[in-house]
Amino acid sequence: MKRFFAIMISCIVLYGCRPGIPKEIIQPDQMSKVLFDIHVVDGYITTISNRDSAKIVASSFYKGIYKKFSIDSALYAKSMDYYYNHPDVMEKIYTEVEKTFVKVRAKNDKEAESDSAREQATKLARDNPSMVLRFLSAEYLQPKRTEPPMDSNPFRMALTN
Repeated sequence: MKRFFAIMISCIVLYGCRPGIPKEIIQPDQMSKVLFDIHVVDGYITTISNRDSAKIVASSFYKGIYKKFSIDSALYAKSMDYYYNHPDVMEKIYTEVEKTFVKVRAKNDKEAESDSAREQATKLARDNPSMVLRFLSAEYLQPKRTEPPMDSNPFRMALTN
């Protein structure tokens, strides 16, 4: 009987101290995506001046995030409590969130530069129409023929055979 209890206690200790994130918690890779979306929403919400409107908008955005990741607010809160008690894992998650922010910012900056270059080219074309016309060929400026040529009837061959 003593042996049985010793084996049971050792099994409980071994299985109870198992490393890793519990299955009932949002896993770190998904949690980093959830937190990224949450922080984007939080950033947007701070731009809304009316507090009541901000709360309503935030609520709908958070529900959308929960739906996107197939979670609910209780699971999110439980997962956050777990990660607050495990700061080493939380630090790794926020490192991934930061990397995602850097990538998104670089993409947005590149798009802004592209838009800026397009706007500059449009402004230059508006300010200097003669310069634009110089680069266009006379053939390009002539009206294009839209009707088919007279001999392009596809049924003519079928009728003569």
